[in-house]
Amino acid sequence: MKKSVLVIIAGLSIAACSTPVDRRGGAEGPAETGDAVDTEPAPAPSPCGAAQMGYLVGQQVDEVDLQTLSGNVRLIYPDTMVTEDHRPGRLNLDLDASGVILRPWCG
Repeated sequence: MKKSVLVIIAGLSIAACSTPVDRRGGAEGPAETGDAVDTEPAPAPSPCGAAQMGYLVGQQVDEVDLQTLSGNVRLIYPDTMVTEDHRPGRLNLDLDASGVILRPWCG
């Protein structure tokens, strides 16, 4: 028992001392040129506008004016059968059983 606790503590210590690597593959560190450190990039525009609709997540679909959203909107509740045709301009809203928006996406 004591051995496994020591192994876990040693593993956590090593992980805590490791250098984080950013998504571009380089080690994070201070900027050499004095430039500001990159923040999370803004979402790239999507054909249906889903990347800019993160504010919808957590809202009840009944409280959202769907007419103000991108043209073709499809509501997808759990166990809803959907076609597999990909339409980049169509906004899909994944919902939970009570109608809360979980994820906007194009397709």
